[in-house]
Amino acid sequence: MSSSPTSPPWSWRVFAPRRQLERRVQTMGRLKANAASEGGRGYTCALLSACLVGLVGFALAQQQGDLEPRFRRLDRDGDGKLTPEELPGEWFGRLDTNKDGVVTLEEARAAMATTAAADTPQAVAPTWKQDFVPDAPFVGEINGSYIDPEFNEGAGQVVFQDTQNRVWIGDLDPDTGRFRTATGRDYLVDENITIIFDRPPQGRKFSTNGPEWTRDDQGHCVVYTKADAAGVMQQWLGRIVDGQAAVKQLTRGAVDCYGNMPSRFQDGKPPRIAYTYDWPIWNAKAAWIFVDEPEEPHQLEGFDYRQMSMWSAVSPEFLFVQRQEGAPYGQVARANADTGAVQVLTNDEGEKNDPGLFIAPEFGGEICLMASVDNRAVGIYRDLKSPDGCWTRVATLTVPADFPYQFISSPEPIAPATGLGGTSYVALLARQTKDRNSPGGIWVLGLGTDPEKRVVRRVDDTTGASTQSMVLEPEPYVGTHEAYVYYNFYDAIAGKHGLRRAATGIRRGEQ
Repeated sequence: MSSSPTSPPWSWRVFAPRRQLERRVQTMGRLKANAASEGGRGYTCALLSACLVGLVGFALAQQQGDLEPRFRRLDRDGDGKLTPEELPGEWFGRLDTNKDGVVTLEEARAAMATTAAADTPQAVAPTWKQDFVPDAPFVGEINGSYIDPEFNEGAGQVVFQDTQNRVWIGDLDPDTGRFRTATGRDYLVDENITIIFDRPPQGRKFSTNGPEWTRDDQGHCVVYTKADAAGVMQQWLGRIVDGQAAVKQLTRGAVDCYGNMPSRFQDGKPPRIAYTYDWPIWNAKAAWIFVDEPEEPHQLEGFDYRQMSMWSAVSPEFLFVQRQEGAPYGQVARANADTGAVQVLTNDEGEKNDPGLFIAPEFGGEICLMASVDNRAVGIYRDLKSPDGCWTRVATLTVPADFPYQFISSPEPIAPATGLGGTSYVALLARQTKDRNSPGGIWVLGLGTDPEKRVVRRVDDTTGASTQSMVLEPEPYVGTHEAYVYYNFYDAIAGKHGLRRAATGIRRGEQ
């Protein structure tokens, strides 16, 4: 199987039966790493190797409709039956359902169909209701590759990485939220950038983030991670000038710099770029630089690489989760990019993640904080001048209690500098488990002034989707008339994936 722009990333290839089998066969972790690191090229070789342990290979073959060739490959004597010598270990016992000492192709097919049915998550009929009708068409190519897309309202564009590790920029129609061209691959910025989310112990380096937008005195540009000639990961900046790509390398250190995160707040100063450095990732530390002073890093002490971090969209501050020695979990901290001062903002119970500052019209335009708490809720915090300097949680936003998927991740404020119609909104993913490949839904939650009338709205389109369909983290974009949320979608049963644009029903200027 060769890599192509239309091949889904490895994380979308996995579905429920395979996830269950991964728990039984440790080598499947290496399978996923190969798929990610090679954009699909290493997947075939690793898959053939996995077939030698029997059931895992059969499960993947059943998924892809090619069980017979793999059966024949294991059938070394060509008699149409697999013996314990040809299919060793416990897997033979699982497939030999009639216990006659051999496994036929028909028997394998029937056993695998039973395994798949048993491992498939069953749909739960929710009791919650909503009047909102989702509108989430595919944008770009169906079965196209749009990895970690990021949207820029000022430029009216999207940037994304594909499975061949190229950086693309595409033009958006702000009236509809759709791409202006069929594919969205309008401008090629760079090639051979660092892959995202590989897995040790394969040994291949990876970044924890795809290309991200920022802006300097020359206009909009993107920052990403790419190895230099010596194989050291560095920070790079690219833009489109007169229709052509212009790129430059920023960092030139001897240690790997990855996980690019450029600033978003415009204060007249050069963009700031935060990144993690040193390898392997469990040795990671964090620093940030001004784009015009890449050799003068500012350290971020206490940085926890396991939690998400980001620049504030409404102030010159970097938000991260700081883990104190002996503490059961980290707390949100902010580093002031002007003074270097670090302040811990939260002290309540619960593991924090995905922090973001926003201007809340509900509180007279105060800067407030949102963060995931234990992956079960989004906490909203205000600075009520507590003596210890920590902010106070004043609201807690959740998806309906009877929605079957309660693991909350990737909360992101919509229009963080203004809100919409006097209300602050957050888009998030609620999925079954921490596993990125578990099923879930995309939600928009509103803060508002009346807790009894908060917007709680599922916006992804499940029409015709199987219970095995998966969605990935949402990305907001406010168009001319309405706020949209984009998300990657994959339905293993239908064999369909791609980027979808979800209308939210939240329009500019409406209360």
